[in-house]
Amino acid sequence: MFSLLKKPLVGIDIGSHSIKLAYLKQTKRGYELLHFGMVSLPPDTIVDGEVENPSAITDAIKNLLKAEKIPSGARHCVFSVSGQSVIIKKITVPLMSEDDLAESIQQEAEQYIPFDIDEVNVAFQVVKAEGEVPKKGEKAPDDDDSQMDVLLVAAKKDVISEQSEIIKDAGLKPTVVDLDVFAVENGYELAYGLAEDDTFALVNVGASVTNVNIIENGITAYTRDIALGGNVVTESIQKNMGIGFRDAEKYKLGHLDESASKDDFVAAIKSGVHEICEEIKKTFEMFQRTSEGHVRRIYLCGGGALLDGIAGIIMQEIGLDCELINPFRGMKVNRRRFDEEYIEKIAPVAVVAIGLATRKLDES
Repeated sequence: MFSLLKKPLVGIDIGSHSIKLAYLKQTKRGYELLHFGMVSLPPDTIVDGEVENPSAITDAIKNLLKAEKIPSGARHCVFSVSGQSVIIKKITVPLMSEDDLAESIQQEAEQYIPFDIDEVNVAFQVVKAEGEVPKKGEKAPDDDDSQMDVLLVAAKKDVISEQSEIIKDAGLKPTVVDLDVFAVENGYELAYGLAEDDTFALVNVGASVTNVNIIENGITAYTRDIALGGNVVTESIQKNMGIGFRDAEKYKLGHLDESASKDDFVAAIKSGVHEICEEIKKTFEMFQRTSEGHVRRIYLCGGGALLDGIAGIIMQEIGLDCELINPFRGMKVNRRRFDEEYIEKIAPVAVVAIGLATRKLDES
């Protein structure tokens, strides 16, 4: 087991439009990027978070492993889930040891999870405590009314099982399961660190889901998965410019036909991003009902972050500074192996995969 713990994991980010793979090496000076690749999925492979064509995902992962020449010994991997199959809730419980909490967490979870408890995998992490958390075998004094904040996470077993089987069919061994919001946090922290006196939001705009993770004083304070993403922008272009979905996707990436009106295009982009921003603002309002803190800035990633000018639009819509995340910042990147311009361009899309690839087998 101990030799296995030292081996890096392959990070696999399965999105609605593409799959991203990252493989890192940890050195005394930090991380080095050994492999990164991404491949598009056929249309309608994943629809509204539901896998419709599992073999297409398996084939895409196989192609990535081959194209990136991942060593045959590197078969342990980590993947992540998000969306309606995942519940994240910060709860407050009496001060107790993590062992006691592990025994009682199922009962605690039933109060907050809208699924049958037998249908989900439950995990937790203590994020803040009044006083010292009792060690294994220890109990808090009976007259101690201290409490602690715990991040409760539940993910549906069938979703995890489905993705695990797809990954196994590609020749990998699913070893760790993470959540998109936490993978983004890991990718951000790797590049920028986490200040203990700041409150900001990590926003991951995928094709059909936008993950929001509000970090307060260096820890996750509030998370929400919004059932909107880059597809809303595509649909806005499609509707406002009277074109098909595929042409709208092409336009979204900046490949406009000569006959296309740039003014109509910009208006359509802003209309689509506006819908996402309205939900982000709602998320911030929900957070502020439970905290005295205020979000000061936004860090953006995901496929939607590649939309030209989106950071500026979000800044105008929400009124907060917004910048793209570069998970390769401070990481050793072999310029003979990776094209510098390409790495800089795809950086926001790589955040989840990079965050996953930093995981270890013995981490929570």
